[in-house]
Parts: sequence; C-alpha cells; structure tokens
Amino acid sequence: MAIAGAVAAVVVIGGAVVWGTSGSDDKGAPGNHFVALPAGCEAPSANLLAQYMPAAGKATPDVGGVSGDQKYASCDWREPLSAEKGKTLTSRHLRVAIRLFVGASGLADAKSDYRSAWRTSKQGTVTDSVGAVHNEAPILTRGLGDEAFLHHSVTTTGLGRSGTTRMVVRTENAVITVDFDGTSYPLDHDGVAVQRKGVPLDETVTRGAAQAIARDVTAALSACLTCVRH
Repeated sequence: MAIAGAVAAVVVIGGAVVWGTSGSDDKGAPGNHFVALPAGCEAPSANLLAQYMPAAGKATPDVGGVSGDQKYASCDWREPLSAEKGKTLTSRHLRVAIRLFVGASGLADAKSDYRSAWRTSKQGTVTDSVGAVHNEAPILTRGLGDEAFLHHSVTTTGLGRSGTTRMVVRTENAVITVDFDGTSYPLDHDGVAVQRKGVPLDETVTRGAAQAIARDVTAALSACLTCVRH
C-alpha cells in the first residue's frame, strides 16, 4: 500500500525479518533524527535467534505502516508446544516492535510514549476475570539508547503461569520494545504440552535474552544510514 511516497514492507529472509519502508522521499519533520524504519535490516541477528529461539519457525510480521505521525512494524517468533520425544518441553516467544514518531513533535512524542510504558510497568499486580499479572519493579538500564528500562512480569491464568521480560528503549524519536517469554511444560502421552502445569523460565534467562536482543535491534537501527535525517 503506497503511503506518503513510500511502500511499507516486511520480507522474511532465512528466518529473519527485514522490515521498514522502501522508496521513501519523506524527510520527516525538522529535528527528528530518524525518518524511516530500516529498509534492509535483519534484527535480531541469526546468531541471537539461534541462541535464544533455537526451535522457532519463520517469523510472523506485522506492519502498521504509516499512521498519522507514526511508523510502526513488529515481528513475532514462536517455538512449538509439542515434541516427538522427551517428558518436558521449553517453548519461547519473542516479539520485537519499533515505533517511529516522525511528526513535528516526534522527539517529544517518543519521550511521552517511553514514559507511558514506564508508568505501566509500575502497576504492581493487576487482576481481571481472566487471571492476574504481577509486575515487578522496572530497572533502568544504562548505556542503551537515550533511555531504557527492563521489566519482568508473571501472568497467571487458567492455562497456567508464564513469565515475560520486556525491554523498552528510546533512541532519539524511536521507541523499541522487546518482549521475551518462555515456559517449561510437562508433555502428555501424545507429546503435547500440558499448559496448565507450565512453569516460567528462570527470570535471569529471560532478562539476559531481552537485553541482548534489544541491544542488537537498537544497534541495527542506529547503523541504518537511510533511516537518519540528512
């Protein structure tokens, strides 16, 4: 779909995702550092995917394209909930999203979006008819983008428990969000995970994965020469 002289696109290459805009002549509003998403950027790297998502299939892309003063794209990787052998199974899920604010107040909007995510991460335990989400206190992370924080939560529902580590990074007028979660399940006699008996992966594992992937994606965005205003 052509939007503002650009074509929003996502292409899966060798299990990694290439997302962004191509053919854009949009220079963005003055003061914005980034004006486009990476057009040829594979992030996270194949090495990180092999390390943290070894059983994942092809990524599922979601392109929001351009909406008002924002550009958006995300990618999901999932590992299966069944196995042919063994008594237990570990299944992981990774989601990487980039939101770019390109309007006249792009930098201010990115800062506001980051602060909103920070406030949400401090909600403590939230309960509804489906279950409960316990949010641990967020932790500021130095040396990554302009500002970043790490946040872990545990969700409990009728289907069991799962733990998710979220890394949110603001670099100039872009906000990157990485969600990494994993659960270990016992398998039934058909080799299918018994979800109600799931146990979340150790938090140190999910934290390490989220941080490494966030650094990789942030570096890829910063290295994208066609994404920066000239």
